Amino acid sequence: MTPSELTASVARANDRIRSALTGATSLAALAIVAVAGCYGVHRIQPALAEPMAVLALGGVLALAIASRVFSWQRDENYDDIVLAGFRHDQPAAVARRARQLVSISDRRRFADTLDGFVIAAVKRRPTPVPVHRDALIELQPKVQLIATILRRDDLDLEPAGMVLLRRLVTDGTTSPLFRPTAQPSELERELERIRRVLGVDDEQQLAA
Repeated sequence: MTPSELTASVARANDRIRSALTGATSLAALAIVAVAGCYGVHRIQPALAEPMAVLALGGVLALAIASRVFSWQRDENYDDIVLAGFRHDQPAAVARRARQLVSISDRRRFADTLDGFVIAAVKRRPTPVPVHRDALIELQPKVQLIATILRRDDLDLEPAGMVLLRRLVTDGTTSPLFRPTAQPSELERELERIRRVLGVDDEQQLAA
């Protein structure tokens, strides 16, 4: 996407989030009014108030889920901006997303995820989705190197590398990690790309 397209996509996501939150607030207020009108001032019959409250609360839940989905979509847009280097788009929001991507909590979480994939492959444990076990076994040192890099809180990592890593371990449609028929070299190239974009040129930096 171009910078203008990414900006427009972020704006749409923000509008949808605001609409969902406004709708959820209105429905929550309706549920409160229905309950208060029935059990507080006794102006609304229970046969009417209770279905109103249940339906309103169901709507609140649905809109809360929708808001979360829209937030994920917006984060994907922010990740695209980080990856493309368009830092001038939504600067404050993108900066917050970049800080989150390289936070030690996220780094450790992804390191644990990589270790989990390797353990599952080596020990032939079942996984929720198919993974490329043979490639993980063959490339175990490279996967563990990435995990080591992530756990080194004295290393400043590039957010763009974290975007690539997150997509490697979550994108079940395009990631070579989840395509058992792919050549191990595909996963190897992606691991090398991630290491390079993270800003760690070679193992000498790890020994420094």
